[in-house]
Amino acid sequence: MENQTVETLGLLQERLCLDFVNTSDEHPSQPNADYLTSYAHLLEWSVYSKTISQEQAKQLHQLAGQYPEKADEALRFAISVRETLFSVLDAAAENRQPDMTAMQAFNGILARAMSHLHMTPTSDNFCWTCVLDENDLETMIWPVVWSTAELMTSHDLHYLRECASDDCEWLFLDTSKNHSRRWCSMTSCGNRSKARTHYQRARKPN
Repeated sequence: MENQTVETLGLLQERLCLDFVNTSDEHPSQPNADYLTSYAHLLEWSVYSKTISQEQAKQLHQLAGQYPEKADEALRFAISVRETLFSVLDAAAENRQPDMTAMQAFNGILARAMSHLHMTPTSDNFCWTCVLDENDLETMIWPVVWSTAELMTSHDLHYLRECASDDCEWLFLDTSKNHSRRWCSMTSCGNRSKARTHYQRARKPN
């Protein structure tokens, strides 16, 4: 994803947690397939996904400048969380039990995320709100983890799929009419797959 911007990543914006795991095309992540190569990129993704505001990002950017080692640690934590979330969600997409180590890691992360949840009144009910802290360089991670927990306990989990492309491991929700969607995006992976198939057929001798 060299020189890739968050706007051109083509994130599907179906669920916050899926947009987060889809910041890498491969898992475990590789530098050439990973968008999150700096804390600045993590902030850019967080603003783009509306996880934090521009003002919150500005404050976190200043904090990262004051404590660069802590910012690097926060980035490593974010990537480790992403890999844990992918491991658990990918297992669900393939209708298999998740690795127990990954599940234990997820529950540990979830416990930390839940300490940032508050019950907030609405006009006619109550809802969970993830409270962000501009003094916490990891603050954007907690809404992502909570989004994962919500997906894992929702009916939408039945529609979770992994892209069928050989060079893409993006996860998506198959809400197509016949639940037959194969690619994360028809305009990218789908078209590339069709082009490869056409090329291979064209090369076959008559």
